[in-house]
Parts: sequence; structure tokens; C-alpha cells
Amino acid sequence: MTESLKRPALDGFFAGLDDFPIEFAFFYERLPAAEALAEGLARILPAFPRLRMGDRVSLEDVPGSRVPSGDKDSRTGLFDSAERGTRWPRCQLKVSRFGEGGCIGASMSHVLGDGVSLVNFLNAWARNVQGAAPVAPAVSDCPPPPVEALGASGPLEEELARAGFRLGPLPRFCLREDYTWDIVRLPREQVEALLREARASQPQVTVGDVLAAHLFRHYHPTAVEGAPEPSLGIIFDFRRIPGLLPPSYFGNAGLPLLVPLAPGEATTLPLPELAARVRARLQSASAADFHRYHALLEEVRRTRGQEGLNRVAFSAEDHGLVINNISRFDLSLLDFGTGAPYAFDVITPVPRVCFIISRGDTLEAHTSLPKDC
Repeated sequence: MTESLKRPALDGFFAGLDDFPIEFAFFYERLPAAEALAEGLARILPAFPRLRMGDRVSLEDVPGSRVPSGDKDSRTGLFDSAERGTRWPRCQLKVSRFGEGGCIGASMSHVLGDGVSLVNFLNAWARNVQGAAPVAPAVSDCPPPPVEALGASGPLEEELARAGFRLGPLPRFCLREDYTWDIVRLPREQVEALLREARASQPQVTVGDVLAAHLFRHYHPTAVEGAPEPSLGIIFDFRRIPGLLPPSYFGNAGLPLLVPLAPGEATTLPLPELAARVRARLQSASAADFHRYHALLEEVRRTRGQEGLNRVAFSAEDHGLVINNISRFDLSLLDFGTGAPYAFDVITPVPRVCFIISRGDTLEAHTSLPKDC
């Protein structure tokens, strides 16, 4: 049995032909010497079982690099991109130095873990370079779903659809050039105004809820005749459910919660009510959701193999939006002793996934769209 088949199906879901590695870029005014970064990395790797197997992590340190411009295409040179899909999964780190500062580019195969896992790994690296105590070992074993998690269910395709997935044809192998980034910039004053307006009738909603509703409406202002109903998914980190997974879990625990919408509501609900639907779905997230997703994907693999998992995608990739609010990342945790990053970017293009990033007094929504949209 190959190593990929030993992984839970939650990881295998991210190993398909259309998978891109997670790619983050962190920009610094100053960075430690190459030797300090390399030695710190060597010290922490034993604590991360998924990364220490074989030659999975590489570190390249490039002095005298050219400062890239602000567009995504120019920033791809900040990465040694990890191999995609079912190839041997990797985590590749590249330090590009511009004078005393520079960029740390991190590219990790999604099959190894999600963005939270990657950031936690980088945090452990940063703390070790600062001289902190050795990190506690990360947990990489995902418990199997309870037998009753699948329950008495209907056809597999229908159950996947209820969970926010679709089972379609095998995707074609896509390249970066097949996607374009659409960036929406929202000054915090505008976001606060949207929040005040929504709270007049829905006092429980948060900034994230209102942003999700606003962005969903931005990308789907009108119904499209003959097209599937637009769907809205919100990436939820199931480490937040008490007792389900340890906080140090290194794997894939960020999964989409499908916001329930009746036919036509995607484009007709007032924004405050749409934001309230987002809030209600997030508040209802439970261990049962995680076990259900886990069991469904395991059933796909049991009945259709890895090829079946390769056919599973987020339902929003057809006609909708999946929102991943990574503006919550605490960049101060990535201080290697010479200062925290002054800027952060995400480079990975995933179809119709919107990453929300904080830029000082502005929130930016970076959405990757197929060029034939």
C-alpha cells in the first residue's frame, strides 16, 4: 500500500490533479543570517512527523534577490513551488534577501496540511530561532470517524451536495496561467459602515459575516439562467471545536461550511439577512459536521478509490464562492527575532476561493477566477 493511501481521505481530497500547494509570502524589513534560519529549522523538524519523513523540507537562501512588484505573477519567483497532486508531498522554503530584509516564501503540498498547519510550523521555526524552548510535538493522526457518522443516507452524490461538495468529472490539469486574481479593496471605514447597517436588524453578525455576504453578492449580483444556484461556503477550522482535535493538529482541518440558501435567495436576500445566515451556520458548526465530512470522503475512497476523491470538489467552484478569512493570522508570531513581517500575501490560485487579507487600514479580498469566467 502506498503512503498516500494510508492518509485519511480528508488529506486525499487535496491530492487531486487540480490541487495547488499552499503558498504564503511574508515580507520583512530585516531577517536573521542564513545559518541561524537553517539551524533553527533543523531543530524543530523532529517535532513535525509529516514533514520529517524523507527529504520533505528544503530551504534555499538567496542573497541579492530582485524586489518583486506588487502583482501576483511577479511574486511567484519568491517560491520553489512544492510538487502538486499525488506526487511526493513537500514543503519548500525560500528566503529571498533584499538588502537587510526580504521575503520568506513557504510552499507546502496541501495533502500534508492546511494553512493553519503551515503557519503553526513557521511560528515554531520563528520561536526556535529566537531561542525559545523546543516545541511540543505536533499531532498528525486524525481519528477515524465514528461508525454512525455516515448514518442512513441517500445516494452518495446527494449527501456530498448537502455537505457542500460535488462529485464531477476528473478535472483537467490546470496551470497558474489558467487563472486570474481579482482583488477587491475595502477600507475599514466602508466595512464598519456595512457592519453598522447590518446590525441595525441583525445585531449578532460580525465583520467576517458581513464581509462574506458583501463579497458573495459582489461576485453574484444577478441570477444566471440555466446555471446552478450560487452557493456560499465558509472555511471553518475544526480545531476550534473543543475536544475534537488538539490545537497542535498538523493536517487538514479547515473545511467549508455550506451556508443554507433556498433557490433564489442567493441574489434576493438583503445583505443583513445573508450575513445572519453566515453567522448561524458558523455558530452551528460541530464535531458531527467534521465526522460527517470525514465519513463521506472515506466512503468516496472506499467505493471509488483515489480517482473518486480526485473528482470531489467544493460545490462553489462551479458557480459560487468559498471564503477563507486569513486576515486573522497574527503576523507577530512570525518574528524570527528581527521584527514581525510588515506584509503578507497568498499566491495559490484555487478556483472561486476568496482569501481575505489585512493590509493596515484596508481589508483586501483576493479571489482566484478561471480566465474563462
